[in-house]
Amino acid sequence: MKIDNNTLQIMQNDIKVMINFFKLDVNKLDVYNLNNIWFVTWCNRTYEDNNGNVIKKENGERLLSFIDRDKYDLYPCGTNDTTIFTALNKILKNLQQTK
Repeated sequence: MKIDNNTLQIMQNDIKVMINFFKLDVNKLDVYNLNNIWFVTWCNRTYEDNNGNVIKKENGERLLSFIDRDKYDLYPCGTNDTTIFTALNKILKNLQQTK
C-alpha cells in the first residue's frame, strides 16, 4: 500500500468522526461512500472557518480542526484515484471490524 500507517490512521480517525457525526451505519457503506466521506473530511480539515461547508458543533466549534492543505493532502503519500481506494478499502474493513 502506498499510504504509510500513520497517515492511514489519521485518515481513519477523521473519517470515523464524520461517520459518527452523520450517524451512518458503517456496515452499510461501501468504498465509494467512503470516498465521498473522505472528500467531506478533507474539505472540513482544509477549508477556512467562514466556508459554509465546514461542519461545526452546536457550540460553534469546528467538528475537525483546520489543517493547512500543504499538510493534509486529498491524495496523501502520492496516491491517485486508483490507489486511494486501496487505503479506503482498508479503512472501511477496519471500521467494520471495530463496530
